Amino acid sequence: MKRPHLLITSAGRRAKLVEYFVQEFQEGAVSVADCNPLAPALYMAPNHHIVPKIDQPDYIDHLLELCQLEQVTALLSLIDPELELLATATERFAAIGVTVIVSPPSSCLLCFDKYAMFEHCTLQGIPHAKTYHALTSFREAVALKEVGFPVFVKPRNGSASIAVRRVETLEEVERLFEQSPGLIVQEFLDGPELGVDVYVDLLSHEVTSIFIKEKLAMRAGETDKSRSVLRTDVFELVEHVLAGSGLVGPLDFDIFDVDGTLYLSEINPRFGGGYPHAYACGVNFPAQVWRNLCGLVNQPDIGHYQENLYMIKHDTLTLVSAAQFEQTKY
Repeated sequence: MKRPHLLITSAGRRAKLVEYFVQEFQEGAVSVADCNPLAPALYMAPNHHIVPKIDQPDYIDHLLELCQLEQVTALLSLIDPELELLATATERFAAIGVTVIVSPPSSCLLCFDKYAMFEHCTLQGIPHAKTYHALTSFREAVALKEVGFPVFVKPRNGSASIAVRRVETLEEVERLFEQSPGLIVQEFLDGPELGVDVYVDLLSHEVTSIFIKEKLAMRAGETDKSRSVLRTDVFELVEHVLAGSGLVGPLDFDIFDVDGTLYLSEINPRFGGGYPHAYACGVNFPAQVWRNLCGLVNQPDIGHYQENLYMIKHDTLTLVSAAQFEQTKY
């Protein structure tokens, strides 16, 4: 078997995560790709590549050519909008010997569509914030006092907390719906928010790792400060939600604890922005990816980390020479 060569796409600012993969893939290789030559994570790996934007018609063709030229054996994206695109192209990559670390298209689509996720949770009996995709149904719910203010207004298919607003009045909700299509309204859940990093083995499809952190501060849609916690009820909820879901690989759950009841907010079928906290506490997803790509099944190891360890993100910088900046472009 070839030594794994992982290509991380749409790496953006996820510099620490790339560093972790480079450290864990010392007997293989890690390359990074992004459409922006000033994406910081590009320069955390020995090889980086500038590729087209993911909305370009020939994006997948460029990735396929790049994988063949660089003898890439596996592909991993770090952003939501690219996941379904890659999921629908897994057979094309498999034909050239590349494993795409991604959930099936239907699972990716469900996670990306916040209203569809609400409907799914309702059918499965999983507590979820009340969600409305039409003004008429939201007005009716307000009139019946099924939901009150404040609420959150957000894009139905958004990511990275872009355009998410806390709204205090019906008039403001109506104004936002008039200005932008594709919005939803979600009930405000008043309680601690938990970010849960989960790994589902690519070969056995078993949950092998779960790490829970209480979010203390957010910045640009990512967890900025958090505290590690151990909660059996969260472990059980995650296992229940994932049963039969088809989701695999690294996952990121957002859960709210409202007076002891756990509400699923959303699932991102990729590495979450707060994952470095898990890695620092010894919950090592890159090593599990490595073992899977080597044909080895990871054994479940859930809850073996220390609680009450705080993560505090801080700034750093990287200087890039003009020669590095102009490295191979695609």
